[in-house]
Amino acid sequence: MSVRKLGFALLLGLCLSVYASASCSNATLVKNYGFTITGVNSSGSLTASVGQLTADGKGNFTGIETVSDAGVISSNVALTGTYSVKTNCTGTAKITEIKAGNSANFSLVVVSNGVQVELTETDAGTSQYGYALAQGTAICTNAGVKNTFGFRGGGYTSSLTPYAYNGQVKLNGLGGITGTESASFGGTIESFSLKGSYSVNSNCTGTATFNGSTGNVTHTNFVIVNGGQSAMQIQTDTSYIVTMFVQK
Repeated sequence: MSVRKLGFALLLGLCLSVYASASCSNATLVKNYGFTITGVNSSGSLTASVGQLTADGKGNFTGIETVSDAGVISSNVALTGTYSVKTNCTGTAKITEIKAGNSANFSLVVVSNGVQVELTETDAGTSQYGYALAQGTAICTNAGVKNTFGFRGGGYTSSLTPYAYNGQVKLNGLGGITGTESASFGGTIESFSLKGSYSVNSNCTGTATFNGSTGNVTHTNFVIVNGGQSAMQIQTDTSYIVTMFVQK
């Protein structure tokens, strides 16, 4: 075979391989996911949610979430829903709060063979987007997440004061937290040390409390993702619409 023909054959094989790997179906989503969604709801209020969804591979969701609707916090909200994935890895989803009956419709794009899903709400009057990350194989205990993590986060207060921060925390495996943080609260810059506590549930959700050396106290709910390498968090203090991402 000539070099030119061999090169063409290799290129064709690569193209076919990429095309084949991009083929999706409902069965592509058959795992637990953590998700974060932020934006503006149909009432014009800033909103954020972090939660966990289980996809059954057949087009059905179940799960829970924590929501901040203009700073009003609702935790452990039970969810159900449906999804449909096309062969080109795009699709749609509908997620419903079981108790309230509120539903949200989304367009979705599946990436990384189902490890991540990009989401945008498609209901008129809303502007919300987010993503979901697969939980993977994680040891979901206090000891199982022992490590040092970097984090970043931000959002707004209910009075529309912007809030952004990053930092580093060490989890000691026994439920204790130490670390440092730098933050901008409405343009006022602060740097301070952190102490706190965390608790991990067997379903890879949990809670944390951060006590800043300047006197500020932050409470969060979180979902472990990415094989225990990462976590999605939402602040659960009233009047905050703030989410955080933590990475080992």
